[in-house]
Amino acid sequence: MISARPHTVHKTLAAHRAGIPGLWHGFGRMIPEGIGLELPTRIDGLPARPHLDICPPSFQDKDFLTTADRVELRHVPFAEPIREPSWAAGRRARVYLTFGTVFATANLLATVIAGLSRLNVHVLVAAGPVHVPDIGELPGNVLVQKRLAQAHVLGKADLVVHHGGSGTMLGALAAGVPQLVLPQGADQFANAGALAAAGAGLRLLPEEQNADAVAEQAATVLRDSAYRDAARGLAAEIAAMPAPAEVARRLPEYARDRP
Repeated sequence: MISARPHTVHKTLAAHRAGIPGLWHGFGRMIPEGIGLELPTRIDGLPARPHLDICPPSFQDKDFLTTADRVELRHVPFAEPIREPSWAAGRRARVYLTFGTVFATANLLATVIAGLSRLNVHVLVAAGPVHVPDIGELPGNVLVQKRLAQAHVLGKADLVVHHGGSGTMLGALAAGVPQLVLPQGADQFANAGALAAAGAGLRLLPEEQNADAVAEQAATVLRDSAYRDAARGLAAEIAAMPAPAEVARRLPEYARDRP
């Protein structure tokens, strides 16, 4: 059994009591304090288990690196089989904007769109749960859709602006694209801090999230090639990690060798 997130303790405990070998499958960096999650090694009654870690080592929490039984696994973004939108023609930089399926609001999207639209860029927006008309009138260089094949879009973007969710962040890093992160909750603040520290992007904390700041920070990331170079360095590190098929072939070893 593979537990996809480390807080699904009941599933892992049930498997342990049934004698079924189990592994933990990470979803990003591990694990900021104060967000209600615990590592399995800290939970009474559960044995330590190997951790399938999709986060590149240089980006992972250093304490976790030194204490966890890690099995590296390359992050491979998944794209649902839906029609991919066309980027606007021209030589402008391409900016992809999303706040995921939980944290998006019409006001937040409208604020960020107002900032990005001031730049000489094409903006492609995934509205997620937001009703598109609620965002208001859209500038001519902005295209909004409810859902997008994100894995395909990331590889064609020059900048990704988002909330700091682990999936979007690691997907953009795997594509070698710099980011501007506006964290809203959960692990996003820690993710944004790690990204800024790695030099692969910038962040705007909630009290800084206005159209002027978005325009200024996005322009900085697009203008300075150091952010893209750092992102490409992390992309190379991710590409060197073992592929899912390779790791899957090794899973029986853990079933035999682990209690």
